[in-house]
Formats: sequence, structure tokens, C-alpha cells
Amino acid sequence: MKFELDYSEIELLEEKFKRLPENVEQTVNTYLHKEGVSHTTKDITALIPVSVPTKPGKLKSHARFRKWSTDEKENLGFTVKSRGGAANRPGSYGYLVFPNEGRGPRNHKEQSFMERGLERATPRIINGIHDEIDKKIEEVLS
Repeated sequence: MKFELDYSEIELLEEKFKRLPENVEQTVNTYLHKEGVSHTTKDITALIPVSVPTKPGKLKSHARFRKWSTDEKENLGFTVKSRGGAANRPGSYGYLVFPNEGRGPRNHKEQSFMERGLERATPRIINGIHDEIDKKIEEVLS
């Protein structure tokens, strides 16, 4: 997956980082691991396609309406992924991998909901990091 950021936003953050003491990394990690994960998961969830039941009257639990994801916290980052498991096991949501790529019996079009959700969330995450760093700078200068 190719993902691009406006580098001018990153340069602005770098300038702010230089104005803070050592705890800038902790500030960014705290924001990413809570708010960043939340924004990304919500934006991906909104794009998950909902399949039509194959048998009338047979409603299935669908990922869009459940907790479908897990996240892994990394230094200055995070990963959001499907809870996994075999697609034929109830509650696994392992099938989410395939609709994203347009594979499966009824899906023939790549949907890229994971990538598009991340793209939607990124500006809010960058702005949120700016806000958190600005707060820390104000605290240090006060």
C-alpha cells in the first residue's frame, strides 16, 4: 500500500518538537495510541461494506456493527487489524481481508476500505498531535 503525507505538516511538527523537552515522544505516543487508534478505527469501520444476506430472513452479525478490530501499539505508531481467525468461525471477522482486495465469491472490485479509512483519519491525527504539542509547549513556557 502506498500512502503519502504532506511533508510540510511533518516539518511543522519537527519545529515544535525542538521546542519541547525530552517527553515529546511520550506525548505523541499517548495521543496516537488513544486518539489515533480511535479515529482510524472509526473511519475504517464507516467504510466496511455490508453484505446482503444470501438467505431471506437470515441476518448475520456484521463487522461494521461490532468490535471487529484489534490494535498494536508501536513507538510513534500503531497498527489496526482485523481480529482475525478463520472466516468460517463465528465472530472472527477474518473475511475482512478479502473484500478489501476485491476477492471472494461475490466481490470482484477492490474496495481498499482500510487504506481509505486511514487516509480520512490522518489529517485529524496530525492536527491532534499539533494540538497536544502546543499544549505541552504552553505548559513548559508557563
